[in-house]
Amino acid sequence: MKSMSRLVVVGAVALLAAGQFGCASKDPGAAEAPAKEAAAVPIPADSPLAQITAGMTEVDVRKILGEPTQTRSYMTGKAWIPYYYGADTARTAWTYAGQGEVVFSRNRYTGGLSVVRVDYNPSVK
Repeated sequence: MKSMSRLVVVGAVALLAAGQFGCASKDPGAAEAPAKEAAAVPIPADSPLAQITAGMTEVDVRKILGEPTQTRSYMTGKAWIPYYYGADTARTAWTYAGQGEVVFSRNRYTGGLSVVRVDYNPSVK
């Protein structure tokens, strides 16, 4: 029985050392490939969206841009992490026709909104 246990332990160690057994798979090409991100369109200086900065509240944005054409809310992935006590678990996006979108983070404790991203897209309806 002891020799069988030792054989299993030695085999497991050998597999771990060879990289064939474990939590993460190793893809030789994965490390070298850069992550592809969507290219952000620069906001023109004459656009009202250029006045919006990260951290602004919804009141500040309404003073500059007025009421949005559309709104949508969604949960972030952080909402599903057990024992995550941070505030950023939901997002709200305000769309302005012919201008783009302002994305807010909703603080789960206070309910307040603060700007996290501004996406310029003049073709938005």
